Amino acid sequence: MAKIHLRVFTVGEICEVPIETLIALFTIKFCDSMVRVVLVRDAKIVGENSFGADISAYQYEIVECSELSDISKSCHLPNFEENDRNCIAGLCATLRQIIKNTLSSNPEHPCKDLLGFKESCLLACSEVSVWTKFCEIDIVCMLRNVMGGQDDILPIALARFESHMSQPVRLHNVYKYTMSKKFSNSPVVQDRSVVPEHTYAEGLTLSLADIIIFVCIHIFFNFVEKKQICAVAPLTVKWYENMMTKDHVIRCLDVLYIENLKKSYVIVNYVLPTIEMQSLYKSDFKRSKPRNRIFTKQDDVDNSLEKIRSSKLNIHLDKSVSLEDNLDWSNIPRDATPEGGDLPNTRLQRKFQQLESLCKPILKLAKDGDVIVDFCSGGGHLGILLAYLLPKCNIVLLENKAKSIEKARVRVERLSLKNVIFYQSNLDYFKGRFDIGTSLHACGVATDLVLQQCIKNNAAFVCCPCCYGSIQDCDLITYPRSQAFRDILDKKSYFVLGHAADQTHDAENIKTKQGYECMSMIDSDRRLQAEECGYQVYLDKLKPESCSPKNDLLVGWPKTRTL
Repeated sequence: MAKIHLRVFTVGEICEVPIETLIALFTIKFCDSMVRVVLVRDAKIVGENSFGADISAYQYEIVECSELSDISKSCHLPNFEENDRNCIAGLCATLRQIIKNTLSSNPEHPCKDLLGFKESCLLACSEVSVWTKFCEIDIVCMLRNVMGGQDDILPIALARFESHMSQPVRLHNVYKYTMSKKFSNSPVVQDRSVVPEHTYAEGLTLSLADIIIFVCIHIFFNFVEKKQICAVAPLTVKWYENMMTKDHVIRCLDVLYIENLKKSYVIVNYVLPTIEMQSLYKSDFKRSKPRNRIFTKQDDVDNSLEKIRSSKLNIHLDKSVSLEDNLDWSNIPRDATPEGGDLPNTRLQRKFQQLESLCKPILKLAKDGDVIVDFCSGGGHLGILLAYLLPKCNIVLLENKAKSIEKARVRVERLSLKNVIFYQSNLDYFKGRFDIGTSLHACGVATDLVLQQCIKNNAAFVCCPCCYGSIQDCDLITYPRSQAFRDILDKKSYFVLGHAADQTHDAENIKTKQGYECMSMIDSDRRLQAEECGYQVYLDKLKPESCSPKNDLLVGWPKTRTL
């Protein structure tokens, strides 16, 4: 039976829990979910708040962190363990799975609407979706360290939500949507030039995003009196009061044990922090031209290139590790090859070549019993091939897209492979031990997150990067990566190289040669950073180089690991 693992700090009829657990328990009750609840006793992180949760209505078991299954231990909580080979991690992905679990036994349950249009609500991962990041990280963090009662500046997350609610609804063919039977009992917009206002966080219907935000705002209003912020956040208050009229929401309120939060309010003239007026939708047109966007002006590119060229850094390609003979594809089952992955014929030959270039160094590095993680595995082309070729190794397919994981799972079942484990999560939610990490065309900062995970685990890596123009600082990664590059380039000059590195078009294009030089510089920075951490690293090319315009290959292993 599927089970959900939730952190708790103390256990009793009223538990002390982190905000993510409170949101998950609220969602379970909202969906009438029969999922097995496992409360995992854990210690607070320094500075982390706890909240009361009434668990008297739940069937649950209590375990210590050490008692978790291996698959659940390998990723952060909350997570949803489907079986001993499939796990889903991350708040939004876990909540979506709670809904799907209910619908599997009761397809007509009202919670189906929480998944939104085409069941895409909070489907995109937080790395690529501003909206998912807001719901999964930003609004949740507002509760981890709640503002003091005397502060007059409200949280930035609240200001961003207020701004978001003031923006036009963004729906595909919004006029048709409002005229549909779903809204036959509600006022509809007859004038096609008028875009309706937000009723809920994602538009005109209640969604999973509303559930997450509601729990956070409801608790927040026990620290800050709602009346005192009506003047500065009227749309948020209006949305909240509308949520409080919904029967399904009201019947779940007893999960939120808030008596211990109540206190005497101090009259404060609250103000919202100053933010840019924009929606939180990824497609917001204002986001396409940010003020700090890096453009590849040739003078800037020349300046960055000259700084590297005139330095003492040795930017070069290496002859890679001694490799095995070419793969005998005729002896590999179809489902373990790109042909089994439903690729179009125009991509097949290049995919065969790409996979062979990554497989050969991994086959050289791998030892019996090794755990190999295929990060950003997509449909599993690389990981499934490795699982077939290395039956004495355990292969982890790590991917945040549910459809890609499902495609890979079908192929693995057809091959009867028993050495594959699936994780549907962002790669930074994975915390399992492994020996080799690999990625084929992990976009932008994702490659650096993979390398960071490998270095942290003292694991070897085989990576082919992609989307150099998308590299940007985030919570876990800053650029340049190596101290050697930081001594030469500032951040802006470095990002200029990244943007120019994406200009690898074709042999006839004047920018192509420059683009490949910039690629080698970005990947040399990655190589140097790994060398600074005690790695032996080779920077090579996929063979043949024509199999992809993004064809750099980083192969590294800790010097303590023998080949």
